[in-house]
Amino acid sequence: MLRMVVGIATVFGPIRLGLSQTPAYILTELTSEDATQVPSKLNNLGDIVGRKADDGEGAPRATLWDHSRSKTKNLGVLLGGDYSSATGINDSGEITGVSNTATAILPFVWTEKSGLQRVPLLLGDKCGQAIAINKYGHVVCYSSGRNGSRVFLWNRSGRPRNLGVLPGGNYSRAHDLNDYDEVVGVSGSSEGERAVLWTKSGTVRDLGTLPGDWSSEAMAINNAGDVVGYSKGPNGMRAFLWTKGGGMEELGVLPGGDSSRALGINDVGTVVGSSASATGDHAFVWKKQTGILDLNDTASTALGIVLIEAHAINRKGQILAMGLSHGMMGPEDQICAPAPPLSFLLTPID
Repeated sequence: MLRMVVGIATVFGPIRLGLSQTPAYILTELTSEDATQVPSKLNNLGDIVGRKADDGEGAPRATLWDHSRSKTKNLGVLLGGDYSSATGINDSGEITGVSNTATAILPFVWTEKSGLQRVPLLLGDKCGQAIAINKYGHVVCYSSGRNGSRVFLWNRSGRPRNLGVLPGGNYSRAHDLNDYDEVVGVSGSSEGERAVLWTKSGTVRDLGTLPGDWSSEAMAINNAGDVVGYSKGPNGMRAFLWTKGGGMEELGVLPGGDSSRALGINDVGTVVGSSASATGDHAFVWKKQTGILDLNDTASTALGIVLIEAHAINRKGQILAMGLSHGMMGPEDQICAPAPPLSFLLTPID
C-alpha cells in the first residue's frame, strides 16, 4: 500500500500531519464542506479546472483554480446561459468546457485574453461538448444532432473536422487527445462498442478488446501514444493499457475485487483509475514496476477517508481523486440520497 501525509482543511489549504510511516503523498481535500466544487482535470503545472457554484449565482460555473490555490476564477457562461463546466486545460492555461445557452448545450474554449468563446459544431448539429485541448490549442469535441454524436477536431483556423466512426457504427464519443492530435474514445461498430484511436492522418483504429470480451472504451492517451481504458465481457470490466508495440494488456484488479477501470495516464506511463476491492471501490495507481496498487492506506483509513476513484494524473505525478468519508457511507437502505463524493489532490513527496 502507498503511504501518505494527509491534510484535511479548508479548500486548497493542506495541513501536513506527521505520521509514523514514510510518506508518499500529501493528500489535500479540494471540496472541504463545499460539495458544489467538482475538480475534473489538471495540467502539468498543477492548475485545476472543473465547476463550482458561486454565492448568489445558482447553477455551477466553469472554474479555474491556479496551482497556488490562492484564488479561483469563474469563467462565466455563454450568452443566454446559466450553467457551465470546464473539462480540460493545457499548460498555457487554455481551457475547454461546456455551457448552456437559452436553446442548447454548446462547447467552448476559454483563454485569459479572449474569455469564453463558442466552438463551432459539425454541420447540422445543435449541441456538443469540448473535451480536451493540447499544447497547440487544438480542441477535441463531440457534437450531436439528428445523426447522433460524432467526434471532431478543431484548431481555430478552420472548420471542425469530423473524425468518423468505425465500419458499421453510427456514433462516437471522445475522451482525450495528446499533443500529436491523436484522439481516443469510443465508437459504435458492427461488432459493438469499441475503444478507438483516431490518428493525426485520419485513420480510425479499432483497439479491440481483452480476450473474450464484447466491448471496450478508451479514456486517456499520453504523448507516447499509450492508451488506457476498460474492456467489458462475461467476466466483468477490466482496466487495460494499449501500446503501439504491445497491443492491449490487462492491468488487473485490487485484492478481493472483480472489476477495474483505467481513467488516466501521464507521459511516464503511470496509470490511475478505480477498482473493486474486498471493501468496495478503491482508487488505484499502476506502474510497470509495481503493478496495480491501492491508493488507500492506514493513514487515510485513520482519518475516515476512502478514495474511490482516481481520474487524472499529470507529469509530476499529481493525482485528482474522488473519495468518501466514513460518515457519508451510511446503510444501503437509507431514505435520503447519498452525499456527493469529496475531491482530493494527491501530490507526491520526493
